[in-house]
Amino acid sequence: MKKIRNEKNKVNVTPIELENERDENYTPDNPNIDLSRTGRNYHTVHRSERYMDYINGRIATLPLKRKVRYDAVLMGAFVISSDGEFFNRLMPSQQRRFFEDATEYLAEKYGEENIISAVVHMDETTPHMHLNLVPIVDRRLCAKELFTPKTLRELQSDFWEKVGKKWDLERGKPGSQAKHKSVAEYKAQKILESAQNEAKNIISEADGKAQAARLEADSIVSRAEQTATKAKQQAQEYLDGVIQSVEEEKAKPTPKKKKQAEEEIRVLRTENAALRQSLNIKSKDASDLFELLQKAERRAKGKETAFGMVSDMIAAYPDEFDALLNKSRAKKAAPYNKGNSRGYDRGGK
Repeated sequence: MKKIRNEKNKVNVTPIELENERDENYTPDNPNIDLSRTGRNYHTVHRSERYMDYINGRIATLPLKRKVRYDAVLMGAFVISSDGEFFNRLMPSQQRRFFEDATEYLAEKYGEENIISAVVHMDETTPHMHLNLVPIVDRRLCAKELFTPKTLRELQSDFWEKVGKKWDLERGKPGSQAKHKSVAEYKAQKILESAQNEAKNIISEADGKAQAARLEADSIVSRAEQTATKAKQQAQEYLDGVIQSVEEEKAKPTPKKKKQAEEEIRVLRTENAALRQSLNIKSKDASDLFELLQKAERRAKGKETAFGMVSDMIAAYPDEFDALLNKSRAKKAAPYNKGNSRGYDRGGK
């Protein structure tokens, strides 16, 4: 678990200042920076001067015997942080106190007057603090004495004793050969982790959409099968109704009078011819119907339209059949009425 990292900077400190301070014109290269949360960033040390102006002001107070070398290290940059689990168990006020404790520790060790800025970033994945200072030792500008591998190892141990232990931070292994990442390497790693998480989210979302599509396809097929079954049942019920009507007519008693029987036979022949024609039509319609249903089963959509067409066909033919029956019955009743009228006339004479 990393608590404190160091990076040395020479003359050009402006890019670091722009990245650390982040005004309203700042455009981040790091995709982990959420500018909508940048207003939550805060300082534990804040100067009115620009970084380079403050550095020059501190150097001007030193009794230097010669001019500062062009390649001299003018600023040391520390990043103080921990993992997300550590910060998740702290209230915002506790998080702030942790960074204030870290600032007080570094101010005591390196001199509060040498701290250029200490700013806490709350607009990235994990809260962390950037603390920048002028590397002055015994009124001399000397980063080499401050930031050696030995002094930085000692800094890690001392920081844990003075700050980390108080906040229940895990202590790093003494003498570890693990290489500490620079600020740039750290940010590059965070960008890579963000990209990997985004890729996982995209894959997860794609899997979810694929599963939803499979469920929708299964639902469409199920509805199509139900529609086809219902249409077949209605077609069979209609044909059964036609057969029942024919059977009922066949079951009627044979008329006793010869003329009446002959007339009814003609009517029945007419009805039979009409029924044969109707059944031929129905047979063709049924064939067309099942062809439509087979197409409907092969297609995932359009089932309701096919069902509507079948329903219209079924609804139309029962009315035609009823009309034919009514017409034949009317013809059958007409001769009786006419004969009775003549008989009454003869009886009256």
